[in-house]
This record gives sequence, C-alpha cells and structure tokens, in this order.
Amino acid sequence: MKFENCYWCHEKDIAAICSDTWGVEVRPNETTEANQPWHWVVIPAMGLCMGEMFYLKELAEDCAKDNIYEFFFCGPPLIITGGTGSPINPQAIK
Repeated sequence: MKFENCYWCHEKDIAAICSDTWGVEVRPNETTEANQPWHWVVIPAMGLCMGEMFYLKELAEDCAKDNIYEFFFCGPPLIITGGTGSPINPQAIK
C-alpha cells in the first residue's frame, strides 16, 4: 500500500486488512526517513489490524467458482500478555 492509502483506510473506517504480501505496503519504501511508514500510522494511530503473508489462492478460486465474495473471517491471535503480533490459524467461512 502506498502511504497515502492511510487516509482512505481512515475515511472508510477499515478495521482490518490482509494481504498475500510481506508488509502490506510498497517495497522498497517510498521514503528513506522511516522504515515501513504505513505501519507507523495505521497500527498505533488508527488501531488497524493487519494480516500478512496469507495464502489466498484457494479462497480466490472458490469465490470465483460460485461468484460469492463475502465470508466471515476469523483469525484469533495467541493470548500473549503485552504482545503486539501473533501467528494465527485463519478461517474464511462462507
């Protein structure tokens, strides 16, 4: 994601975003002033939850097959006091 996308996420009240890429933002960074500046804004300032490196091929194929692109996503983190990130066991329930 480009840094300017922070504004769009805020305007649309996006609660979470997942991607099949590492970092969910433009690589290499568009600035040398900060490493992963998008993270610096969306996580602490907006409280946006992020999922990275998702394998989405099978979900995309299933959605294309029945033309249904809405589903319940569940990806609870491990319970780690004070933790800021965790591996999950994500599920998409259609």
